[in-house]
This record gives sequence, C-alpha cells and structure tokens, in this order.
Amino acid sequence: MSKVPSAVLRAVAEISAAQKRLSDARRTLGRLTKPGHPPHLVDPAWAWAAELMEARRDRLLSQPGVMGLGLGFRLRGGAQTGRACLTVFVRQKHSPEELDAQGIPALPKSLRFSGHRLEVDVVELGPIVRQVDAGASLGPASGGDRGTLGALARDVQVGDTVALTAMHVTPVQEFPAGDVPAPQFVSPMPGGGLFATLRQGTMSGIDAAKLALDVQQPAITVLPSIGRLNGSRPLTFPGDQGTMVRMFGAVSGFQTGSIVNPIASIPAEDLDAATLVSISTQGGDSGAALVDPQGLLLGFLVGVGGTQLNSLRVFTPASLVLSRLGCEIPSS
Repeated sequence: MSKVPSAVLRAVAEISAAQKRLSDARRTLGRLTKPGHPPHLVDPAWAWAAELMEARRDRLLSQPGVMGLGLGFRLRGGAQTGRACLTVFVRQKHSPEELDAQGIPALPKSLRFSGHRLEVDVVELGPIVRQVDAGASLGPASGGDRGTLGALARDVQVGDTVALTAMHVTPVQEFPAGDVPAPQFVSPMPGGGLFATLRQGTMSGIDAAKLALDVQQPAITVLPSIGRLNGSRPLTFPGDQGTMVRMFGAVSGFQTGSIVNPIASIPAEDLDAATLVSISTQGGDSGAALVDPQGLLLGFLVGVGGTQLNSLRVFTPASLVLSRLGCEIPSS
C-alpha cells in the first residue's frame, strides 16, 4: 500500500475538526436559545441579504402569484448550485411571454442592496397541501383528519407535559375560541382510547397545537430511529443550508433529507416563518418533528408544495412554535 501524503492526512484531520466545531456550535446555539428569540438567525456576514429581503418584501409580495420569500441557494433542475439567492415562491411559474400577455411584470433576475448583488430564484410552490390522512397515529376523537404526534414538551406556564402537533389536524383553526369545547384526541397506540385534549393552538402565523395529556409523563421525546431530542434551536443562514435532517412520520416512518431554504416566510399560506426541506413525507405525517444531526428540534411538518421535479416539504420553525405556545423542549 502506498504511503498517504501528509497533506491529505491534514485535510482529513481538518474535516474532522470542522465537523466537531459545527456540532459544538449547534449545541451551544440550542443551549443559549431562549423563548422569544427569533426563529431564524443570519450570519453577520450575510446580514445585508436579510436586510435586502426585508427592504424588497412588500414590493415583491404585491406581485400577482407571489406567495412568499426566503433565503437559500439557487436551484437548477431540482439540484442546488451552491450560489446564494433570494427565493421567490410563486403559485405557478410562467414564461416571460405568458407574463407579458397577462400584463404582469417579470420578477427581477437579481437585486442590489448596500453594494451587494443577490440573484433571484423563482420557485413554484403552491398551493401547499396540508399533509393529513385517515389512519395515522393521532387525530380528533370525533373523527376526521389525522397526523403525527411530533414531540413532548413542557408547558412553561402550567408546568406539565404536553404533546405538540400541527393545528390543521384538529377540527378547529384557533383555540381557545369563544365557547368552542376543547376537542379530544385518540391515542396514537393501536387500540388506544382518549389520551389528550386540545389546550391551545393556532393556524395564524404558525400551524401548531399543544395537547394536554390525560396521563402525565416526563417531557422527554425519544423518536424511533432518531433517539432523544436534546432541546431545540433556531435555523441559521447560511449555516443550515444543505444540513442533513431527520424525521419520523406516523405514515412514512424514518426519513432523511436536507434543508433547501433555512429562512422563509409564506404570507399567502399564513406562515410568518417557514423552513423548506427536501424530504419524503406522506399524508398523516403532519406535525412530525424535524431534527438535526445533534438531536436538536428544528421544526414541525406542515405540508408539501412545489412541483414534481422540485417537491418541497414545509416546516414551521420549532422556536417560533415553542414561543407562541409557551413550551420548551428539555435539554437534559
């Protein structure tokens, strides 16, 4: 066997050291994150890109068919090119000729801000199909849409353990709401009976619900094939671009994928913040937890959008859900 050059061995050592630094940094971010912190964080070197998106937000969203905006890397044929861009999500892509015939101005190919230039990538996304189906692991006792119990958390105000899932698997869009009785939920276990009651949830800005458990247990989540959640953290750009993530859905089971747009908002679907991921899901997976390699919770599955070539799963960020619902994921 020929001797491996020392420069090659140094490169191998540098990869190992970089991976450890990345892992340590994510754990530190999770430890330092507090309720109310932003769901998305941008590397200071890329702050200008976030400022550009905010400065052009209203103008871009006012164009017909535009659903939302995000920061990510440019896609070509469904694959990432490695070039940072401002992603504009539209309900349907049209050719310049079709736009001209309808009297709709074409979106710019790039934007400039504070001496910087950022490419614009137009991605067909909508409408988003909320992923629910009959026969999954969690659903209202009265019947109807079902989804996945994403994670157990601690209700900060009450102090007990609650279950988190997507709000659209419940029979209501907002709770508490007037005199509407609290919906009850059947156990995700085969043959199980009632196990929880809706305590709070909303589809305004997020799509998430917390359920009060009939039988209390520690707020510890151990996901099949993934393991225990070690807390939660915000998404970062560009640090989370392309990050390998894991999910366990009630229908799809264990799945892996990668983050396509760490930072996005889709006002057309009433999502103040979102993360778009390339991962396989099915109806009945709604509410499933998105987890990073360090076991930190990143988000909860809302639905699927995009084209057959570029099918993207939409997650609502965990840090925003936890803040809005007054919950926390134990870190130890």
